Amino acid sequence: MEKEKIASWLLRLSIAFSFIYVAFSTYFNPTNWIGFIPDFLTFGLDKLVFLKIHAAVDLILGLWLLSGRKTFYASAVSTVALLGIVVLNLGQIEIVFRDVSILLAALALAVMSYENGR
Repeated sequence: MEKEKIASWLLRLSIAFSFIYVAFSTYFNPTNWIGFIPDFLTFGLDKLVFLKIHAAVDLILGLWLLSGRKTFYASAVSTVALLGIVVLNLGQIEIVFRDVSILLAALALAVMSYENGR
């Protein structure tokens, strides 16, 4: 049981790190990220405004993962978010290939936490 808790913590930490890093990097260096946003996804918003909203959502998601509350739901939302990032940026697979690994880690965490709904 202790090994499962440690594995869950490590998975949550690794996935959360990627979301939190992107949130801060987006805030300090938005030009590094703005090119990844497809035009149709902004819903008429300025890309910079959309990027700031996305950064806030990433930060919230990362903190949610770190909290350990409702881990299944946090990891499921992370899985969907990462799947969207990968699918929408397949043309830049040289960059998003890492997101595939994070996506699979989020999926593994969802599978681990599904049974007890943690």
